[in-house]
Amino acid sequence: MKTRFFLVSLFVFVLFLGVSSVSADTTCTFTADGTTLRLDGNCTTDSTIFVPDGFTLDGNGYTITGVDPIGGHFVGAVVANGGTVAHVHNLGVTVSGLANVCDAGADRLRGIMFEGASGSIVGNTVFGINQGPSGCQEGNAIEIRNEPFDGSHPNTQYVEIAHNTLVDWQKTGIVANGDVSVNIHHNWIGASATQANLAANSVQIGSGGTGSIMHNYIEGNQWLGTSDYAATAILIYLADGVTIRQNNLRGNADIGIYFYGDNGVVDNNRVFDEGADAPTSGYDYGIGNWGNDNVVTNNKVRGFEIPYDGVEGGKNKVIPAPHS
Repeated sequence: MKTRFFLVSLFVFVLFLGVSSVSADTTCTFTADGTTLRLDGNCTTDSTIFVPDGFTLDGNGYTITGVDPIGGHFVGAVVANGGTVAHVHNLGVTVSGLANVCDAGADRLRGIMFEGASGSIVGNTVFGINQGPSGCQEGNAIEIRNEPFDGSHPNTQYVEIAHNTLVDWQKTGIVANGDVSVNIHHNWIGASATQANLAANSVQIGSGGTGSIMHNYIEGNQWLGTSDYAATAILIYLADGVTIRQNNLRGNADIGIYFYGDNGVVDNNRVFDEGADAPTSGYDYGIGNWGNDNVVTNNKVRGFEIPYDGVEGGKNKVIPAPHS
């Protein structure tokens, strides 16, 4: 049985399913079919749309746009889980004209966020998740997080992130932190829209997270400021057992793959640097292996001043630049 929920009834429906929420000023309506909510058309919201526990939000090819509320500014994610299991498919997510106000914690800007939840984020287009030329440490297209963040795994959450297109985000394209295991595959991940103001990372797994990054197209980033920071295409930081395999890394990165974790695999990736490097950067590494017991094999690196650091053997190659 299919039921259409309009603005007021949608809010009641979400509360009935046990999701803690604040009423949003939104034009979004959904049609419910079992445990699937299908978006009825393009719409706007000034606060987070929550996916009820165990439900799938099917965007049906339409887009939800986050906007600033009257007398305030947008905080948090445009779309987030409302329970321990959620799925978001076939959805466009963006923001428009947001005030450049820095927030912390739960109020940081995100496109799609899962916190303490398993599920899938598949076939979505997340674009323009930024506050203009901002240096705020937020604006993540997709974020997965789960406590604790110390490398222990008492209640690991598993999330598939696949076949998404992510462009013009602010701080990170995909970030997964804490007690999570992510399968990141077949995504198209563009570069940050605000590289002049912060050190951006296209894909990050950190703070005890684990998982795989495979078969993705990923553009790198440069930090254009004068401080001692570096921007990356892929950042692994305090995360063990991560596999990075058969990705195509392009664009212009300070560091293509920054691996600061243990017992990982970096295999058969193409890490190509394109364009002039920023004169203030000071970093130009293809693959940096700065952990322990990692296997780095069969990779191809081109265009970096230091193609490999901390890497020996493994049939890795340096490919000459086209003009060479």
